[in-house]
Amino acid sequence: TILLLLTACLVSIFVVVQVATTYTTAYLAAPNEITTFIDAVDFSIQENESYDRDVAKVQRLEDKLRMGKLLREIQKSGDDLREDLNGLLIDEGGTRLRSSTRLLWATKRKRLEEQVRRLDLLRMRFLVVYMGLVAAKGTSEQTHTRDPEKHVTPKTTVRPGLPHALTEGITRKPPLRRLTTQAMGHNDHVGSPQKQGWMGVVAELQNSPLMHKRHASIERN
Repeated sequence: TILLLLTACLVSIFVVVQVATTYTTAYLAAPNEITTFIDAVDFSIQENESYDRDVAKVQRLEDKLRMGKLLREIQKSGDDLREDLNGLLIDEGGTRLRSSTRLLWATKRKRLEEQVRRLDLLRMRFLVVYMGLVAAKGTSEQTHTRDPEKHVTPKTTVRPGLPHALTEGITRKPPLRRLTTQAMGHNDHVGSPQKQGWMGVVAELQNSPLMHKRHASIERN
């Protein structure tokens, strides 16, 4: 039994020392850490102003309502964190902690860290949604600019119509190739009938008795 009592005492002393070390460390680090939380709240308030401008840039009503809901959650989380910090400080807007708060800073710090973590998650969610809307808008504008280029129809020049009389004359004329072939054939054979006709006439004149008599009379004279 004495051994068990000694063991229990040692374990209790170890736990007390560990808790005392934790709270002492937190007590000493409290002034610096409270400043970090205050800076986080001030930065969140400044970011909310830029988030308001981002929501105003959104055109679709559904997207604007969604972004506005996220912004209200961010603002509410920031306000709650600010109220909790003001309750831990001696003066609102200051950096001095109350004595009881500083002694129990190890416990108070965990709650503040959870609130800051939730605020950061909401801000990251807001930024992700906003960047997604911007990217979707950019891709839609690119597709709208590319589609007219794909569907542009080439301009066809309309030639003026020819007069009716001229078109009838063109249709009545034979094709150019037929004319050339006929002309070439005519040029090749046009001389032969005329030559044969003249030769026949000359042959008849030479063989006629009148021409023989005339030649004979010319020779006698």
